[in-house]
Amino acid sequence: MNVHRRAPLPTGPAIGKLVVAENVLTPTRAALQASSGDHRPHEGLVLWLGRTVGTVTLVLAVAAPPTLSGPGRVHVDERAVGAVARAARAHHLGVVAQVHSHPGADTRHSEGDDQLVLMPFEGMFSLVVADYGRGWITGENGPGLHQFQQGQWVQLVQPDALIVVPPLVSVAQ
Repeated sequence: MNVHRRAPLPTGPAIGKLVVAENVLTPTRAALQASSGDHRPHEGLVLWLGRTVGTVTLVLAVAAPPTLSGPGRVHVDERAVGAVARAARAHHLGVVAQVHSHPGADTRHSEGDDQLVLMPFEGMFSLVVADYGRGWITGENGPGLHQFQQGQWVQLVQPDALIVVPPLVSVAQ
């Protein structure tokens, strides 16, 4: 399935990096894949929580708000996003990225994706994971990585903008 776009999706380099704690990936994938109805998969959505320091976005936790979804759509209402933002602030974090799934292999933002992200801010990241969340979340064949730049969503052309930090960092001696 290809996403619906009438206007071309701008592409370009990331401004900064998206640094994600590895422990966020498994619950992200589980929440995306848990979205289903009518005995078939639906698109899913989660919000990543963390902090932005300069041009580096640090992701430390994930929240899965209630959504309205179908095989080709997912929507979260502003009250649910507000509840997630309040819960994040209780931990001195904020909503720093959105992750949602698409039915097929096309991980570009659709025009609906561009318009439906609630409260996008300069430098915000948005990831699109293929195959209802069963696609790769990291790496060369990973998600469609997008960033809000100068008032529009840009598909990032460099997969190394996303860095995953393991829970235990080995130190060579």
